[in-house]
Amino acid sequence: MRYVKNALVVALVMLAMSLAALAQQPTRTDDPRNIAPTVGSGGSVGGATGLFTVVDGKTLRAGEYTFSAAYSNYDRDPGNVDITEVPLSFQVGLNNYIEVFFNTDAYRAIKVNSPRNLSGFYLPNSQINGISQPALVLSPSVFGTGNTANSAVFRPAGQQPFVQFPFVGGSGGPNFGGLGPFSSSSGNGADRFPGVGSAVGGILPGLVLSTTTIVSPLGQAFNTIINTSTIAPSYLPDAPFLNRQFGESAFNSFTVGAKIRFTNPKNPIGLGLLPFYRFYGDTANDSSGFNQLQRGASPGSKRGDFGLIAFGDARVAKWANISGNIGYIYTGSVKADIGGTNYTLLDRGDELTGGLAVDFPVNKFFQPIGEIRATKYVGGRTPNAFEQDPIDALLGVRIFPARYFGMSFAYRYNINQQDRSSFDNGNSNSSTGSSTNGVPAGFVTSDDPHGYIAQFFIGRRNKRVPPTKPNTPAVINSVTFDKTEIVSGICPEGQVKGEGSNCNDNGSVAVTTNATDADGDQLLYQYTVSGGRINGSGANVTWDLSGAQPGTYTISVGVDDGCGVCGQPQTKEIRVVECT
Repeated sequence: MRYVKNALVVALVMLAMSLAALAQQPTRTDDPRNIAPTVGSGGSVGGATGLFTVVDGKTLRAGEYTFSAAYSNYDRDPGNVDITEVPLSFQVGLNNYIEVFFNTDAYRAIKVNSPRNLSGFYLPNSQINGISQPALVLSPSVFGTGNTANSAVFRPAGQQPFVQFPFVGGSGGPNFGGLGPFSSSSGNGADRFPGVGSAVGGILPGLVLSTTTIVSPLGQAFNTIINTSTIAPSYLPDAPFLNRQFGESAFNSFTVGAKIRFTNPKNPIGLGLLPFYRFYGDTANDSSGFNQLQRGASPGSKRGDFGLIAFGDARVAKWANISGNIGYIYTGSVKADIGGTNYTLLDRGDELTGGLAVDFPVNKFFQPIGEIRATKYVGGRTPNAFEQDPIDALLGVRIFPARYFGMSFAYRYNINQQDRSSFDNGNSNSSTGSSTNGVPAGFVTSDDPHGYIAQFFIGRRNKRVPPTKPNTPAVINSVTFDKTEIVSGICPEGQVKGEGSNCNDNGSVAVTTNATDADGDQLLYQYTVSGGRINGSGANVTWDLSGAQPGTYTISVGVDDGCGVCGQPQTKEIRVVECT
């Protein structure tokens, strides 16, 4: 699985090359593909038009809107955590290029299967089976001199009295003295919390996963030796303070954003940007808010997160579409006001996200979808001993009983869960301590990478414009005159008409045009003459050559069926001769 991230990068590059290569694909005005909102969850942004977690290149048209409710289950590490969310979203098209959306988690439940792998369970208000767990913490004030100053010290199991947030003034245990005062000096972007947090900074302690008790010859335990430990904490980036084996919350995360398409809506290549802002209902600024964060409600950043996603898609066939995303989320640190001082509890890592998807609109009712997406934590942040950059694969289908409502169902697989295959083989002493067959002693591996998505959506869609058929030019079948020539009745001065001469003072010719159009379009007749003038309009007109001098004159007839004179014009001649 270690090569999956590289494979995803290669896939995104190939997608970009495909978009360029497919730029000559024709526009499909009779496209049966319908659109719906993304579900998101698991680090991806939900609410904008797209697939399950990947945003495609389509946007709602002006006046269209959609409501969506979904049920999403997925797995994350460290902690072998099973997360269930109920995302609700609404989006509306402002015009044919821009839609705005709103998304929130109406419900969130987190089940922790391996609490020993998460630092939240080592905080002063946390216990496992009624016992405080052993940890590595920044040396408290009683250790403020000598070699242990500002370094990690071992806090044995059962030695941490129960103290509620913000953990100030409580005893750090025998020989530890009181917790605090905390320090605003920076430790990897976060402040320092003696007796509570890790020596690397932040309020979360380092883990002690395995210990050995030395027993005296008389059978008395008199010393504890650490087998496996981490100086750095271990946490879930979107629920770092989690300390419940099962926690529930509601309406704690909110996202607002816009999806902006740059290319013409009829273009088979869709490119654009999706800016968004994500904020949280609970923060660590008071005990009740921190209690919600320990239920796994959210990271609790007071400032929120800002993100930008570049999206693109291409219609490679009437029955196949490919979509790709790459984005960056600038996250906010978690802060709290403790005793009138603003402390940074945790410096969260920024997120680099990417996704690739294919969908197959086999008809207007049925749309199979496949996705792969990944999140990479980047930038300065509080170290995470067992950090996972999650990669998910999704496979499912969308069903559209009508254009304006439908359902989605998908299976979701956490590709790189922290199972046995995540660790190198062999026994070793690593930065986390001793290990057996590559797995750190005391570390509980993950065993449930399976998840799923179910969604229902309903809204309004504009009526589809019938496809425009190719124009067939009108055809001129014939142009006829009511006479073959005009004999001028005008005699030179001093002469009269000869006896029996067929002279006519009427110099007009009746012109009749016969034309047909296969498309049944309304026809407009256009006449161009080399002399005289045209009286009337339509298929029957009069060509007035009164007073014209003897000679040959031409008339050119063209027919406009709505696209201009697309067919071949016809030209015809008539002679004006002198009277005898």
